[in-house]
Amino acid sequence: MTRLALLTLAALAPLALAACDGTPQDAQDCPPGTFWYLDADGDGLGDPGVRFSGCTPPVGQGDYVGNPDDPDDACAGAMTDACGVCGGPGPKAWYADTDGDGLGDPAAGDVDCEAPAGYVDNADDAEPRCATNDTDACGLCGGPGGELAWADFDRDGLGDPAMAMELCEPNPDFVGNDADREPDCQTNDTDDCGVCAGPGSQRFYADQDGDGAGDPEVYVDGCLRPDRFVAVAGDPEPRCATDDTDECGVCAGGGADKDCVGVCFGGAFTDGCGRCVAGTTGRVPFEADDDGNGFPDACDLCPRAPAARTIIQWSDVPAFGREGASGPYTFQAVLYENGDFAFHYADIEPFDASVTVGHQGAGGVDSASLGVDDDYPRDHPVSFFRAREDGRVELDYAIRSDWLDVRRSGTELVYVDDDAYVEVELDFEFPYGGETYDRIRVGANGVIALSGLAPGEANGPMGDATLGAFIAPFWDDLDPAAGGSVRVFGQSAQCEPDCTGMYGGVAVADECGACVGGTSSVDPTRSRDCNGDCFGEALIDGCGRCAGGETGIPPAEPGVCEAGPDLIVDADYMRGSIQLGTINADDPCLVNERCVTGLGERTIIQFGTRIANIGNAHLELGGPRDESPYWDFNECHGHFHFLSYAGYDLYDPVADRTLPVGAKSGFAVIDIGVYDPQLAPDGCQGFGGAQQGISIGCHDTYSRGTRCQWIDVTGVPDGIYDVVVTTNPDGLIPELDHTNNSAKVRVLLRAGQLQVLADDAMPEDIGLE
Repeated sequence: MTRLALLTLAALAPLALAACDGTPQDAQDCPPGTFWYLDADGDGLGDPGVRFSGCTPPVGQGDYVGNPDDPDDACAGAMTDACGVCGGPGPKAWYADTDGDGLGDPAAGDVDCEAPAGYVDNADDAEPRCATNDTDACGLCGGPGGELAWADFDRDGLGDPAMAMELCEPNPDFVGNDADREPDCQTNDTDDCGVCAGPGSQRFYADQDGDGAGDPEVYVDGCLRPDRFVAVAGDPEPRCATDDTDECGVCAGGGADKDCVGVCFGGAFTDGCGRCVAGTTGRVPFEADDDGNGFPDACDLCPRAPAARTIIQWSDVPAFGREGASGPYTFQAVLYENGDFAFHYADIEPFDASVTVGHQGAGGVDSASLGVDDDYPRDHPVSFFRAREDGRVELDYAIRSDWLDVRRSGTELVYVDDDAYVEVELDFEFPYGGETYDRIRVGANGVIALSGLAPGEANGPMGDATLGAFIAPFWDDLDPAAGGSVRVFGQSAQCEPDCTGMYGGVAVADECGACVGGTSSVDPTRSRDCNGDCFGEALIDGCGRCAGGETGIPPAEPGVCEAGPDLIVDADYMRGSIQLGTINADDPCLVNERCVTGLGERTIIQFGTRIANIGNAHLELGGPRDESPYWDFNECHGHFHFLSYAGYDLYDPVADRTLPVGAKSGFAVIDIGVYDPQLAPDGCQGFGGAQQGISIGCHDTYSRGTRCQWIDVTGVPDGIYDVVVTTNPDGLIPELDHTNNSAKVRVLLRAGQLQVLADDAMPEDIGLE
């Protein structure tokens, strides 16, 4: 390059070079300050730091050029880089290869002229710490990776299939399964309202009267309780907050909207004579008072109206038990509004009772025993107790009190067994012992309970601190469930005569127009003859037929026709007493007598049995003895039974078969009471324990509470059945008619309940398949 530069300069200025040969005479052609510069690298550019002054470059000292333009005299045509390399790139980036795989870590670089130890010239290592470049999800080079797990945020041990991740180490919020179908509910029983372990949709009942109880017939089902709805049903009166709507439909009315005759919003009222008049009564008020005594003139015809009263009458009620003929007894108690009360005894013979008569306050205070286990009523047909101002009562035998027969008045009470009580509401508040009572409990055993624990069948002296307040006109073990009746008659204060003309009397005109009951002395049951004709002349003839009168049948003389008893079973009594019950049969004698088919808890259909004799001769069986064909000595209980007195069967009318669960029962046979007054106009003969039988027109009765008065239906499937009772089932007793010896009651057994049906009811009639 040096030669090329020199040739070029010579070509450009040949004359100057030729003329300037260094001689002084050539000075004008070689001016001072002409310099030549060393071109050591031959790039045609001179090194400004090495020059030669003269018209021509020096010879033999290297190549010189006429310019000082070489910036780098050691590098021809370029610059020496920072690393001392002519035209070199200079320092470069180097990257640490920590895992020795020939790839550099882009995050660990250095700039230098040469590669530091352990460095490479690339930044391609994606995994600087893994030579195989396969670090797993857990950061392990060549590792197996994490385990798949599912979120268990409700901590029930089951994972949410919609929320999974790989775990490198255990996490309490994740489990190794995806079986949780309810990830937000630990118990996995989210209800239909979206609530974990919630109750689900509930039934809410309308509380229209705001008393906190809901109307069972008005309800909604939902997740949220609507306003004015409650979760509890059972409101007996949904539109009355106090649940005491009276008979007039007025909530908390208390019957105040009734007039004196009991008509709601009626116009009847009590006039000056104490009579209920106007309104629907048809009575015109008495008003004229010409004598000015303060009472209407019509009232002057009788004493001032007596206090209101309630009459409780036991009529023809037998004593409980099967030994001897005790009773039946007819007696009554009269309670007055002012606190007086009286005991009346009308018919108590034959008397074979040991009664207690008296009264006591609650806890036995202020007690009075007039008779204890004796025959006090025989000597005292009337006992009147006068109320004193201090709240106590005193006995006054001088006060006259009439027997007022109410067998055709008032309400008959129904007793399910011989020791029951029936609650009765009074028309007034009865004061006794410092308290007042608007309700009483009338007991089967001749007792009126006012408060507290009522007496049982075993009578004792008054003053028993364990008992409440009660009044006892005839406390003994009686059995109105077996015969007779108990009636309650309430009478308001009035000044009117009854059909006998007695003011304040209770005699009434019956359907035949006869004035019966009260003080009439007319038997309330005798106004019709046996043909049903009022005041008729038909009668039961010697053949046991209703003859004469309007029957068209001439009465037969005794001896001209067959005579004999005719036993029937009273279906109405049986129907009214039937029920489903349970017993714990722990006596093997019950199995021996076929009362049950096994021991232990048994389900039974209980019922009362009333057998009547409607024949024309008494049933006479005599006394129990070994040689009689009618009697059998029971070794299990040590007493005689009448053989096959009644058979009890359970018949399936759908399958037309009798189930093998029935039995035949043996009992004593005695007169309990009159069944047909026409057949027994003079009552029963009084067959009892020593001489047993049933009189013409009378009956023997066993209440449903009697041992073995049942059929064991344990294990019998639900369905329709006939409970059949047959008297004299084996025909041991000669009768006029054996075709009328059975009675049945059709029942439905379902879900542990018993329902009485019509006699011809079948499954399709009651919606059963």
